Amino acid sequence: MTDSRVVGMGGPGRIGEHQVVRLLGEGGQGAVYLAQSPDEGRVAVKVLHRRLAADPEVRRRFLREAEVAASVAPFCTARVIGTGMLGEQPYIVSEYVPGPSLDELVKRDGPRAGGGLDRLAISTLTALASIHRAGIVHRDFKPGNVILGPEGPVVIDFGIARTLDAMATTSHVAGTPAYMSPEQLSDRPLTLASDMFSWAATMVFAATGRRAFTGAHVPAIMHSILNNPPDLSGVPEPLRAMVAACLAKDPADRPTAERLLRDLTSGDGRGAVRPGPAAEQTLEDKARSAPPAVPTAPSALDGAKGRPRRSRGSLVAAGAVLVALAVTAGVLLVPSWLAGNAGGGEKAAATASAVAPPVIDRRAYPTVDVADGFDGAAADHDGYQPYSEEVMPVVKVAGGRLTGEGQSPFFGWFALPGAPSSGDTVSVITLGAFAGTGEEEDSVFVGRVKDAGNYMGAWYNNTRKEVGIDVRVDGEFRHDPNSASLSLAPGDRLALVLSGGTTITSYAETGGTWRRLTTAHIDLPATPQERARWRHGFGMRGTTGTIALDAAAGHSAAG
Repeated sequence: MTDSRVVGMGGPGRIGEHQVVRLLGEGGQGAVYLAQSPDEGRVAVKVLHRRLAADPEVRRRFLREAEVAASVAPFCTARVIGTGMLGEQPYIVSEYVPGPSLDELVKRDGPRAGGGLDRLAISTLTALASIHRAGIVHRDFKPGNVILGPEGPVVIDFGIARTLDAMATTSHVAGTPAYMSPEQLSDRPLTLASDMFSWAATMVFAATGRRAFTGAHVPAIMHSILNNPPDLSGVPEPLRAMVAACLAKDPADRPTAERLLRDLTSGDGRGAVRPGPAAEQTLEDKARSAPPAVPTAPSALDGAKGRPRRSRGSLVAAGAVLVALAVTAGVLLVPSWLAGNAGGGEKAAATASAVAPPVIDRRAYPTVDVADGFDGAAADHDGYQPYSEEVMPVVKVAGGRLTGEGQSPFFGWFALPGAPSSGDTVSVITLGAFAGTGEEEDSVFVGRVKDAGNYMGAWYNNTRKEVGIDVRVDGEFRHDPNSASLSLAPGDRLALVLSGGTTITSYAETGGTWRRLTTAHIDLPATPQERARWRHGFGMRGTTGTIALDAAAGHSAAG
């Protein structure tokens, strides 16, 4: 075996049974060589640096995780062929992909655009999805690790990624600072979401030729990643919305690779990701964690209560045959940020539980039941008129927006096409413009709807700046008053989560953060057929004027 010092200088020699041809490059983790293998032809051999290999735990992880990496599906990744030891330095042998890196290509030929950029995004997301399914976090996804080979983009260097966990307690920086996630820079545990941040930063570079986070030196770049918003100017839609979602500082707010891949290949390229405020996110969906926990209310409401014509929203209830429906007195979760938002806080605080508001765990809902970007015909939505004294709004769908308008009081619920899962679900809408008339009703709803007299919905009234939950079964309301003060704006989102068949919870996303609002408890029909009759839907209610929505979607935890 050739002395590692000779190999390290790029000179002729052997690494195990592989004849070294030349040094391809050297980075902070190791040196990469082009070599000739007796069985595989030309291969790439990466040798871990001596300073890292001096740690026995790093060596052990390197070889173990390389074996795991060998199980990754080979499409869009460089196939891991084997491992070995060069003295005390472990190495990985992988498929050699000829071609420039994305970093080299953009610096030489300029940013990617059009179909080329789309193909790059899809190929790299496919690679990350495959890597993540094997339980591997890449940890160093960057333009230099995307090779533009003769058969398309290929992601490399994921074989040693998890090994670098052991370096968290050392002074070494594992990764390239400009493409590292905030958690990598703040010594927090790394999850698959870290790669999504790095992927998004890489796509910004590919689309613009510059970095999403800039600085004159490494500490300034790191500060920008931790504290500043990204510069996304020049990144085209729909990729821009997806990139913005992935660059959220909180890893829990980032979409998964599989989710974004579905968004990009959904036909309209939009999926559930919509342009809007700082974190334009999708309701994420890799099923690796449980649905969000919601508190159990102390008592159930006995009997049904009527309500005046002024409705505040609606959420889908259960199936046609309700075995039993008991709604609690409304556990109202009002954190300090909400109580200080507007007048009327005293009413909210009177029934509030002081708890930290959890986000929706978007990874818990991997199945897209329906995602409507409002580019189709209004006829796709079945409409229901809850009250005879109000008319259905005149609905128009065009250019990614649905509007409902009327010159007299109107109220309509609309069911999205397709049957939802019988399991846990989340229904979500992206708010557009409101009528802004100051009249009593200027409201939107999201949830599940069966017909005019049966729906459950989270609602937001723009005039009163209030949110809450409605449950209506067989024409009767089945809930206690549960409103809270909150001001939402176009681009914010409103959601209703159904979990365990017995709990409904309203959420609102403002400023890129999902917050839990109110919770009620129900019993849904036992059969999937009955539950499927309660479709994902949305509603609009106005005294007069025009109300708009920018997207509606339904996701479920069932596969």
